[in-house]
Amino acid sequence: MFSFHRKNMHNKISKHSSIFLAIIASAIIVVLGSAMNVAYAQTLTIETDKDSYASGDEITISGQLTAPTINQPILIRVFDPDGNFVRSEILDAAADGSYSYTFTSGGPLMAKSGTYRVQATYAGTVNQETTFEFEAAEGGGWRTIQAEIGGQNHPIEYMITGSGNRLVSITGNTETATLVATLSTASDGTLSLRFNEEIFDADDFFVAFADGIPTNYELPAGPGATNELHIDFEWGTEEVEIVGDRIIPEFGAAIAAIVLAVAIVGIIVATARYGKFNFVRKEDW
Repeated sequence: MFSFHRKNMHNKISKHSSIFLAIIASAIIVVLGSAMNVAYAQTLTIETDKDSYASGDEITISGQLTAPTINQPILIRVFDPDGNFVRSEILDAAADGSYSYTFTSGGPLMAKSGTYRVQATYAGTVNQETTFEFEAAEGGGWRTIQAEIGGQNHPIEYMITGSGNRLVSITGNTETATLVATLSTASDGTLSLRFNEEIFDADDFFVAFADGIPTNYELPAGPGATNELHIDFEWGTEEVEIVGDRIIPEFGAAIAAIVLAVAIVGIIVATARYGKFNFVRKEDW
């Protein structure tokens, strides 16, 4: 009788143990299966249209996104041979998951020759990278142009990329705290400006327009008490306007505030219409 009771208890324990192990195994399978499904569900590729480029060449970055639902933008970032940030772009993939981004190489942030790294990120977790070789222009560097502001000339350093592109002049409006750069362009490119904060400055952020349309720009920290802007423009652009808060000589703050407010409204409208616009606050340097 005692032996029979022990046998029944042993059978019950074995049965419960088997059920418990089966539950654990099922849970592991479900977790692994979900992880595999997530990993499989979101994939991202990235490539450049060529393996190497020279200063002034157009670089096209493209790839394919595969995801159950494409509901977030793709972040593209470019880094120089030393790992320093060069540029970034936020773009939406097409309905089929494809994406493409083109920019003109060169400028002060691409002053080094070597291997550049391009990174694409989706949903903050899916990352892919590729590289390309870049040959920087010899003898390239900052040039100086005299900007006419308030009837006087003030030096502003500049660089401009893109084949056939040229900076014609820069003028400043002391009433509206704006700088206007007149361009002659034959291709897409980037206008880089560097100037002392005493000449032109902004409390929080600048606003840039290319032929009246808000355009993206980069605002890295300039050396010393200087501002440094890198403004993208398209072929055919004739004028780049930059709105700030102060310009030499000092001007009426009320007018500048009105101009900046109108510019911000323009950004909001352009964002709704064109779907993208970025500015960088000075405290984010």
